[in-house]
Amino acid sequence: MGKPRVFDQLRTTLKSMNSMRPHGHPLAVDFGVSALRVLKVSDGNPASIESAAQLNTPDDLLDNPSKRILFQFDALPKIIKSGKLTGLRAACVIPTLQMSCKHLQVTPVPGVPINDIAAGQLSDRLGCDPGALLVRSIEVGQPKQGNKQEVICFGASKSFVSRMMDSLKRAKLEPVGIHNTFETLRQVIPSDASDQGASLLIDLGSACTIVMILHKGKIVFARTIEFGSISFDKAICRQYRCTLMEARAMRGRIHEIAAVPVGAGPNPDSHQGTDDPDISEPLEILIDEIMMCLRYQRASQPEIHIERAYFVGGMAGHSAISAHLARVLNLETQVIDPMSRLGRAGKVPVSGVDLSRSQPGWATTVGCALCPTDL
Repeated sequence: MGKPRVFDQLRTTLKSMNSMRPHGHPLAVDFGVSALRVLKVSDGNPASIESAAQLNTPDDLLDNPSKRILFQFDALPKIIKSGKLTGLRAACVIPTLQMSCKHLQVTPVPGVPINDIAAGQLSDRLGCDPGALLVRSIEVGQPKQGNKQEVICFGASKSFVSRMMDSLKRAKLEPVGIHNTFETLRQVIPSDASDQGASLLIDLGSACTIVMILHKGKIVFARTIEFGSISFDKAICRQYRCTLMEARAMRGRIHEIAAVPVGAGPNPDSHQGTDDPDISEPLEILIDEIMMCLRYQRASQPEIHIERAYFVGGMAGHSAISAHLARVLNLETQVIDPMSRLGRAGKVPVSGVDLSRSQPGWATTVGCALCPTDL
């Protein structure tokens, strides 16, 4: 019943993109957990938003990755067709939960690309055929003792990437970019951050949290934590036996979280009012995971000192949670609104997203639009 109405709402927005030039920034498609997002930006410095559309994921699909992605694959061609957008160049982001991210210690072999060695090692860890993976790797620093080279290895199933590309093609789009989340997020870090030492970026997403450290513009640490805002909402559901939608609304009404020492355990007084949900337990789990990442980075790269932190992702818009994380990290922090770095020529046609409000959840989509094409 609701599905055709959603497509009607998007039709006008996407029709506005019909007259775009064949070159320049591609259409960005983000198959996110909470929503399917589509963004078109124009050339220029800064680039300007030409159109933005968001189709939210039904609550019953949020915790069902296979059905959710089928819903989005099915939705994209219909949305694009309704806007008569055939022939556009498009780039998309591999969903984080469909991608493996590992730090590996690799022994270089003369004449063999590091990426090939890392791909073999990653496939061994995952127990799959190396030919079944699409792998990209980043070398971190100089080779260390024993001639070991640390690399960050990103791997995704080739069959899944093929399904993503088929979805673009069914929508009459020309695939010109397949990006991983980490590379897209790197695009939204303020341009002057690379001149000011190392930066911590935390993407507080729906199903997972990404922790990434950048030094001199390069990624030196990356990890996916399979714990996100849905985990918070499920904790509230258990307390109140309510729906995810009700839990999400209750979480949004928490305006302050009391300071709790790291490792002190859940604090029954860490939320305001007896009627507020207690999110101290999921919050402590998330903080413990983030701190584990920072301890690993300090032990393996003691010469790199983090000076600031940036928050993106949908839950970054929750001021109480962001403020609590900032206190725990004891760093200068900033919640990034990636849309604010884009220009706007007059009234921008949008659907499903309010550009008058900060949109930290659009970081991956904006980064995808700004990434260099790689196909």
